[in-house]
Amino acid sequence: MTEALIPFPFEHTGVFTIGGHVPGAPTLKAILSVPSQSSIVTGHGVLTQATNPPLHVVNTFHGMVHALGLGPAKQIYSLQGAAAPPLLGAPHVTQLMIALDGVWGAKGVATYTYVTGSVFHEIKEAAVTVQWLLQA
Repeated sequence: MTEALIPFPFEHTGVFTIGGHVPGAPTLKAILSVPSQSSIVTGHGVLTQATNPPLHVVNTFHGMVHALGLGPAKQIYSLQGAAAPPLLGAPHVTQLMIALDGVWGAKGVATYTYVTGSVFHEIKEAAVTVQWLLQA
């Protein structure tokens, strides 16, 4: 059983940290928001990696969030990314999929693809932690 998370009683905003638990691995930090009465997700983030040359990719995100109700509850984010500012050929995260353990959970896994020049890189099953921000 799949159900969209509609309606929301208030906006949910979280700071998502993806990866970075292994020295030298890329880290994607994103702030993602879901407004009330919607399953639309928007946000922005930065992908970094301490390599030579260092990786510093600024991104915007948009997509959808859904809850999966079969077995243990999961919350699935399906996002597309764009470079910020939107420059032709700029490195950016093209796709981001996040599966949180539980609805508005604090942990999960993510898979994403980013492009530098004409080379696509895929990061699979990276650990995710979320810090949910309090709403006023």
